[in-house]
Amino acid sequence: MISSEEGIRLAKRVAADHNCSRREAEALIVAGGVQVTGKIVTDPARRVQDEQAVTVNRLVSMAALAPMTLVLFKPAERVANLAWLQDTVGLKAPQPGIWGHERLAKMHMPLPLAKPASGLCIFTDDVAVLRHLEDRRTPMEQEWMATVGGEVSEGLIKALNGPGIRASINRQTDAVTVLRIAGKDIDGLDLGRWLDEQCPLQDLRRQRVGRLNLAPLEPQQWRQLESHERF
Repeated sequence: MISSEEGIRLAKRVAADHNCSRREAEALIVAGGVQVTGKIVTDPARRVQDEQAVTVNRLVSMAALAPMTLVLFKPAERVANLAWLQDTVGLKAPQPGIWGHERLAKMHMPLPLAKPASGLCIFTDDVAVLRHLEDRRTPMEQEWMATVGGEVSEGLIKALNGPGIRASINRQTDAVTVLRIAGKDIDGLDLGRWLDEQCPLQDLRRQRVGRLNLAPLEPQQWRQLESHERF
């Protein structure tokens, strides 16, 4: 391997030494799985010399290269984007390297959650999950919990129950009513606007996507999906 006096990029060295692609090498480094002369280095552009020892932690490498799907409880009025994901996950992960900013910057958000709404928010770099959730031919069922002021009339419930949508009263008092609304291809922003026109909307929360429920997460909490979990 030929290198300049300044050395070569760490990602290139790891790719050559371990017979992997440059993308895979960068993922390993960002995840904290590569050491240079005994110290962890997370910058793929760091230059190293031929005589410097470069080692890879295989346990970290498997976590870094495996597809990852994260679910979060987004509070209302918080913009769901990569910056929020990085702040929420990257700074609070038990192993920050695995969920570092570089890895999180490559995540995608299927079924975006509008700013006014709260609830289940999904980020993933798993191509199979993205295709499944974004397939317009077979929209994923979503369940929403809407809290509105006062009592709700039977007419409003009938108006909500349309083709492919089921609406019912989850609980009701003189002050508030909580509606359960489930169906495929529901746009949370449109649903919230329509409900707010009918009666004061206090909260709209996405509770479920497919078979995946928001519980047991609390606002601003997150978790990584286990390999056996399916939408």
